[in-house]
Amino acid sequence: MFKKVAPMFLVDDVNKAVEWYENVLGAKLEASFPENPPFKWASMLLDDIEIMFSQKKSAQEWYSKNVIVAERASNFIAYIYVKDTNILYNRIKDKVKVVMEPIDQWYGIREFAIQDPFGFILIFAEILE
Repeated sequence: MFKKVAPMFLVDDVNKAVEWYENVLGAKLEASFPENPPFKWASMLLDDIEIMFSQKKSAQEWYSKNVIVAERASNFIAYIYVKDTNILYNRIKDKVKVVMEPIDQWYGIREFAIQDPFGFILIFAEILE
């Protein structure tokens, strides 16, 4: 029944999100609305992982006034599984705000966490064998 999940981050500036995720994480712009900047919505791919971005007010207009928007990101952490946390960490550590250094957790995961320019926390995790 269920096939995948694609989180949508509500941001003030979709263009800034596209630029940051492209430059820092190597994400590829998959689709956008409108087709050319300035964007109100964008879908980006990190390999097979889709992350979407929407302007806060646009999300409320399109979906519902019940969509809650806040000044800063809250109550959400994106947990992204990767093949090798060490390679990714070494590639991006000087370009991002690291909020948790790489650590091997008791539950068999090596992970680290960063904060994007909008305040969202992204945890990158690798299953230890």
